[in-house]
Amino acid sequence: MRKFYIGLDLGHYEIKFSVLEEIEGGDLALYNSYVKNESFYKSEIIDQNSLTAILENIFKQISETFQLKRIDKINLSFNLPNFNSFLQKGHVIFENNVTKNDVERVIKNAKNFALLSNQEIILEEPVKFIIDGIQEARDPVGFYGRRLDAEVFLISCSQTFFNKIKEIFKNLGIEINKILPSTYISAKYFLSKKDKEIGTGIFEVGDSTTILGVFSEGRLCYFKSFDFGSRYIFEDLAIYLKVDLDEIENLKTEFFKKETELRKTKKLKKTNITKFIEKKLKEYFDDLKLKEAFKDIKKQFKLPGGLVIFGPFLCNMELENFLKSYFESQIKLPKDELKLFDTEEELVKFSASAGSAILLKELSYEEENLLTKIKNIFNTFFSR
Repeated sequence: MRKFYIGLDLGHYEIKFSVLEEIEGGDLALYNSYVKNESFYKSEIIDQNSLTAILENIFKQISETFQLKRIDKINLSFNLPNFNSFLQKGHVIFENNVTKNDVERVIKNAKNFALLSNQEIILEEPVKFIIDGIQEARDPVGFYGRRLDAEVFLISCSQTFFNKIKEIFKNLGIEINKILPSTYISAKYFLSKKDKEIGTGIFEVGDSTTILGVFSEGRLCYFKSFDFGSRYIFEDLAIYLKVDLDEIENLKTEFFKKETELRKTKKLKKTNITKFIEKKLKEYFDDLKLKEAFKDIKKQFKLPGGLVIFGPFLCNMELENFLKSYFESQIKLPKDELKLFDTEEELVKFSASAGSAILLKELSYEEENLLTKIKNIFNTFFSR
């Protein structure tokens, strides 16, 4: 039986959506698309009706294309400039051996210690478990002892924004299974396994938000958002070229050509545009103290994996050499180890929506396995 898993990346500039199809035999096929979005700015939804209409059309398109009677559940991702991230400790007492339930309890305990005002925790990433204050373990299930301590990395967003998003989807009759930061879900599935283990920085400049983070030992252990995005660069470029923003949109589309044509009469070399973008990026990065932030990160974490960049802006604008010089680090692109994408351009554009769909598939498997275990227990009990 064919199964479908849907992931959405709710971007400030575009809403990307991916449909992951599981065909009989376990083969996977990925379908991606996008629509323009001007319904919210930073952490505010400025046109809820427009956003609702866009989403309604997306789900209608998906239903008709894949002949789905209804869409029950999706995963959603977005980036916001005011994400908060912090490390929180928790502990629980257990009997004999650590169980999965004990792990869930200690994570919940850590979350309960986080005193937050108008914030919603959207990510909880266990960084470290310690049994009886001595034995450190990545996966503590099965260890013998009495006390389990944990350090949990938490990311939160505006509760007001979170609740409005939930309300919109509820009105559409669709359950959101998970809401996660876009850059995190991109890195979770499209950093190589090796890079996630050895220590690797992640970096994305979206339309309105910039994210800098670190994966090490398979987990996210640093994450910071900045109030800056590519829209500032393109607004500056429009002023510099003395053109309107519609022509800048055409420029983005045509950027890979040797020359970019504006108003069909004025030609600019691609190298000149790149130099302007690099100059403005340096100014904004310096104001945000990104170089100092990355140096501090390298003092805390070894990063032999370098810095992996995500998102169309950094990847498509050929900025690797500039970033390598600015951050004094090797710069790499995401890896499609699952072989889901046909092109590199698709990978950098749809990594968050595709990652959200993959996660939904994994969570659905866990749910199905749990139901199977419960059924087996009941069958065993009533057959006696």
